[in-house]
Amino acid sequence: MAVRIGFIGTGGIAGFHINNLSKIPDAKIAAVCDVVKEKADAAAAKLGATAYPDFHEMLDREDLQAVYVCLPPFAHGQPELAVLAKGLALFVEKPVAMDFQTLKKVTAAVKRKKAITAVGYQDRYLDIIEKLKKFLEGRRPGLILGYWMGGMPGVMWWRQRKLSGGQHVEQTTHIFDMARYLFGEVKRVSAVASTGLMAEVEKYDIEDCSAVNLEFHSGLVGTIFSACCLQTGGRCGIDIFGRDYTVEYKERTSIKITHGPITEETRVANDYGLKEDQVFVEAVKNGDGSAIRAPYEEGAKSAALSLAASESLATGKFIDL
Repeated sequence: MAVRIGFIGTGGIAGFHINNLSKIPDAKIAAVCDVVKEKADAAAAKLGATAYPDFHEMLDREDLQAVYVCLPPFAHGQPELAVLAKGLALFVEKPVAMDFQTLKKVTAAVKRKKAITAVGYQDRYLDIIEKLKKFLEGRRPGLILGYWMGGMPGVMWWRQRKLSGGQHVEQTTHIFDMARYLFGEVKRVSAVASTGLMAEVEKYDIEDCSAVNLEFHSGLVGTIFSACCLQTGGRCGIDIFGRDYTVEYKERTSIKITHGPITEETRVANDYGLKEDQVFVEAVKNGDGSAIRAPYEEGAKSAALSLAASESLATGKFIDL
């Protein structure tokens, strides 16, 4: 029998998962919810699902096993807690929260309910990342440089700090998460930012560019750069430097490993987004979440790293994690 799934939020990232789930025989989207009624109705009509304007009503009326929460950063917290209170499996799109209090509340509820959860850090499912993790086994890196540098997304909420948390919270979180996935936990961070290049943009109050220094518990150090003001060029990924090797990871594209005189480049060959959703559906069906690479507690740690960077920007101090 197919896993019955509900959606809270029907925007762009919800469409990404809906498309994936349409390819999974064990998944059935039974209900969708959006505060914009027309959006919920349109999604429901395409899916043969029931539309709701309020997630509480959806959770009360529908017989669901799992819910995807696909909302802007400012809207997280209450939907997740409501899903968990019903004893349902939970998939949350990043970023999972804009404040430490929400992270703590939802994490506590996940532990209390022993819920199957996942966070949308899809890059963990890249085939090239599996290969990179194997290469790094037993090899100590000395320095990493990470990047999420490009232009500004068009949605109005993204450019307002109170709604998005800023670029490193909403976008660069993928790079922070990958750094944790590859290299372990971060001990402390410090951050600086520049502004003033986007003065003509309406309702824009986030940083144009930022640099976040990371000190890992392992002794590794690195800097992760963000930029949302670029009209030409751009860069996303991580460069890794060891004593006798270098790695260039181009996000969702390729890895190039140079080890001694040999350079080998490998491009992405799998549908990592589909795999992410397949793993989640299988976990819900079997009641075993061990194959999920980014359960909520992992996602919360990556969100906390981004939030610590925000705190450092605001205070000018090192922030311990």
